[in-house]
Amino acid sequence: MELRSLGTFRLVQPLPTSSTSYRMVLARHQDDPEDQPPAYLVKILLPSPGEEHALLRASFDHEIELLKAFNHPSIPSAHAEGEQDGARYVIMDYIDGVDLASLLGHDRGEPRGLSKEMAVYIMGQLADALHYVHTFEAFDEAKGDLVSLDVLHRDIAPSNILLSRSGNVLLADFNTARSRLLAPEHDTVHAGTKAYMAPERIVAASPASQQSDLFSMAVVLWEILKGERCFKAEDDLRTIDAIVRFDISHPTKRVSGLSAKLGEIVRKNLDRDPGRRYSGAYQMLQRLAQAPEAAAAERSRAELGDLVAEAADALPLGRR
Repeated sequence: MELRSLGTFRLVQPLPTSSTSYRMVLARHQDDPEDQPPAYLVKILLPSPGEEHALLRASFDHEIELLKAFNHPSIPSAHAEGEQDGARYVIMDYIDGVDLASLLGHDRGEPRGLSKEMAVYIMGQLADALHYVHTFEAFDEAKGDLVSLDVLHRDIAPSNILLSRSGNVLLADFNTARSRLLAPEHDTVHAGTKAYMAPERIVAASPASQQSDLFSMAVVLWEILKGERCFKAEDDLRTIDAIVRFDISHPTKRVSGLSAKLGEIVRKNLDRDPGRRYSGAYQMLQRLAQAPEAAAAERSRAELGDLVAEAADALPLGRR
């Protein structure tokens, strides 16, 4: 299928993706000058028959509905959506930069860490976005009042965290999210990336919760601080075994120079028992603000932007 335009947007350059169902394409609004770089990213679900595609379509429709409803600086905005020639699409802001996985060297198999101050800055932006998501309310006409949509992200991983050249941090990819807007028959219960999935979801097949999202956040924080993959193994079975066996009782002994407050955030939210994790993302945000590294965290924004620009410029042209 060859699409050249979608509504008032012209498709400019395809981006690489491992999915056979979706395409990602840079786009420019028809009123934008040709000499300006594309400012929009289009996610396209290609048409296909069968039950599997129906589930993909339901999840994509759900993601679009959430993105249209959200209004937060650390969540991508949806500018337009529709269907053309059987292809369902959404048009979002293009984030000029890289994802956190790329910055941490995961795509090259050469993991590295970042400074503790930068870790606090990144996680603070993410925790604020996640608190917004977890507590998001929409108007219920039947009740005549705002009601919580009980949104869960369910796939918080470095590849779904976008970083811009100006130091912005965004929580992206709500394709596997769950909320009251998604019909139960369209829910993929085991959605998520294994290496960032909470043990109760893997071992006990428990449904996702705010605490399982916090576990994923803590894995990301650990990898930023430690400069190593936390649970990634040769295959899913070994990864699951690593998650089940992980002991986080003394994080300050495993990450040098870790402050007591950062140690608490890691230890409590990587606990195998979800009941011992924080009550919500706002509590994590509070603890991050109380960490001694927080005083210099905001100043890390410019440094992060420089690292992102360096990483983005080092990528092959087709991957930028």
